This record gives sequence, C-alpha cells and structure tokens, in this order.
Amino acid sequence: MSDALRAVIGAFLETQSTLALATVNAAGLPESAPVYYVSDDQLNLYWLSSANVRHSVNLTAQARVSGAVYPAVWQWNEISGVQIEGEAAMIKDDRIREQILLLYLRKFALPPAFDAAIASSGLYVLRPRWMRLVDNSVEFGYKAELSFDV
Repeated sequence: MSDALRAVIGAFLETQSTLALATVNAAGLPESAPVYYVSDDQLNLYWLSSANVRHSVNLTAQARVSGAVYPAVWQWNEISGVQIEGEAAMIKDDRIREQILLLYLRKFALPPAFDAAIASSGLYVLRPRWMRLVDNSVEFGYKAELSFDV
C-alpha cells in the first residue's frame, strides 16, 4: 500500500502549485504562508523565499513545520488534498539548488523579470515525516496516511 500511496500522493503534488506552509514564531504562535513549490521522488517539497520573510525566519529557529496542498473546490465530494508534517531547512548546496531550480522553472512559467528575485531567494525544503491523503471522491472522510523513516 505505501508504494501505491506514495505514487498517488506524488501524482497529486505534481498537479498542484501552492503549499500552505505553517510555521511557529518566536512567541510560539502559528503563522501560515502560501508558497509555490515543486516536489521530488521522495515527496520532499521545495520553494523559494527571502530569508527575511516570517516563515523563513520562523523555520530557522524551529524546523518542525506542517502544511497542506489542495485545490479550490465548492462541492464536499470534490475535497481532496495532502496534509504534511515534517522538518524544513534552507538548501545550501549549490548543486542541489541548480537541480531544483530547473524543476521549479519547468513547472512555473515565470517571466525574466523574476530572475533577480529568484537569484536572491533562498531555496527551502520540507522533508516530510508524515503525510495524509484526503479524498472525498472515494468516500466522505476518506484518509490514507504515510509515515517516513527519519
């Protein structure tokens, strides 16, 4: 089941664009931010952000994060998505950054005006510890969970 579930989650993540990323600030309060992401075969999610924005500052102090990826729908039986818990960090390896930026630029048609912003942004990764697929098209309240060895 886990290989099949990994494949389903991976395919779902490929069809979506935005991760609702939840972090915890220095006062212990939750904060969330939408970020464009790409994912890899291990279901890691990557995004670009300035090191000065709240979610980047927060995850530097507290690596544990959560998130959700889901499409906007209006019917209960269309609700689907992936909930994620894991750890996030900035990618410092230039080789990995180049590989992920290729995926990012293939997925998102960003104009050349964004080149400077991309070059000055940090690349971050969310490595999942746990994921839950939710899919009301299977049945109301359908959930399937995946745990990762850490």
